[in-house]
Amino acid sequence: MIMLMMLSVWVVSAQEHPKVEEMHARKWEFIVENAKLTPQQAAKVEPIFMEYEVAVWKLMEQNRDSFKKVFAEKKSQGNPNYEELNDRIINSEMQKAQLLKNYYAKLKKVLPAEIIHKYILTERSFRKELIKDWQGKKRARQQQ
Repeated sequence: MIMLMMLSVWVVSAQEHPKVEEMHARKWEFIVENAKLTPQQAAKVEPIFMEYEVAVWKLMEQNRDSFKKVFAEKKSQGNPNYEELNDRIINSEMQKAQLLKNYYAKLKKVLPAEIIHKYILTERSFRKELIKDWQGKKRARQQQ
């Protein structure tokens, strides 16, 4: 369910923000500023951040194509194969969890636990801000 929500936000965001690189830069700036990373910490973490971001976006693109295929089949056959769809959702979440686990392991090598905690909370804040921003734009479009 979370992945579907993220996928929906991503699809709409992609229409409003055509460049993935811009989104990564915006997120990185938000994290550096709000997690209060020192320039030295930021220099160590940025390559790890970018590696993780690229991997997550690649996974989301793969899943988007996969889900599109299932829903296209639904149109031609009536109902999607829900077992297959459920398996894809769970597998996607497991893959994302593995990426996050690897990301955390790499962060542990360059940042103290307290800073990592701030960093993780800041990433969550960014997602919340993005969703609020997206919802605000959606409401504004509906009111026009």
